[in-house]
Amino acid sequence: MKAPPRKVVIEARDLRKDFGDIHAVRGVSFKVYEGEVFGFFGPNGAGKTTMMRLLTGMLAPTYGEAVVAGYDIRSSPARVRRAQAIILEEAVFYEHMRVSKYLRFYAKMARAASGGSRDRFNMAVEEAEIGSFLGKKLKDLSHGQRQKVSIARALLSDVQMMFLDEPFQGIDIIHRRRMREYLRKYVAGGGTVFFTSHNLIEAEFIVDRFAFIDKGKIIMVGTARELRDKYLLPRYTLRVSDPEKARMAISQALDTTECYVKDQEVTVTLANKDDVPLITAVLGKANIALLEMKQLGTMEEVFLSFRKSKEGLI
Repeated sequence: MKAPPRKVVIEARDLRKDFGDIHAVRGVSFKVYEGEVFGFFGPNGAGKTTMMRLLTGMLAPTYGEAVVAGYDIRSSPARVRRAQAIILEEAVFYEHMRVSKYLRFYAKMARAASGGSRDRFNMAVEEAEIGSFLGKKLKDLSHGQRQKVSIARALLSDVQMMFLDEPFQGIDIIHRRRMREYLRKYVAGGGTVFFTSHNLIEAEFIVDRFAFIDKGKIIMVGTARELRDKYLLPRYTLRVSDPEKARMAISQALDTTECYVKDQEVTVTLANKDDVPLITAVLGKANIALLEMKQLGTMEEVFLSFRKSKEGLI
């Protein structure tokens, strides 16, 4: 029995944005589905921020169209914004307001239901861990505290879509982990997150599908596994009963670009992707127990590998 088709909640079609002679976004098309964290990545100046502002109704496209949460970004930008919770990297604060007053102001702006607005406020304060400085003025907060206030402000909106631009910047490691857990629960409940960051390693903990933009164009979209399989040679660490014997068996039987032992684990890179299933057969024939096999390769390596292979063509 086939699974029901996934609901598309964001769709960009040939989206373009020019600033005079600068082509910031050039013919971008992609879909984002309900219940996923969609990561949008690229180097500085690639078009990430412009794309974020287009999809949140803050900029009108030069050409093309996009539908977000059922609303057209060109004809209904205000409705698009009301359907989202947004954290921008360059957040604007009312510096002389106290944190509690600032958030209650945004709670009213978000039209929190009167019966649950207090509960929503308390939840946002707890999840963002800002209870200790609710009485402080925004101008007196550290960078990390200000970022936590931005997160709390986004959580005040009872919506099914979040746009998060560098949401963990300046946040301590404990709170980052808590927010990752919150976002996973959010999407498990049917929410959708559009996520941008410069930290690809951290993003791999929460992102379901990755899109990479470079020089205003989408160059690849897929899950971490799909992109690793497509753009990187197969590379694995193996935990085995006899590492040195395993290294010798694999090196002799398979075409490898590297195969070495470190910290009692074997790291192997195969020259041929079709040889991956043969690893277990080679180890079994040599009477070596395979305890764990873990695929290597980061999204940063994927991006750099693609960019190097296509240099001058983007």
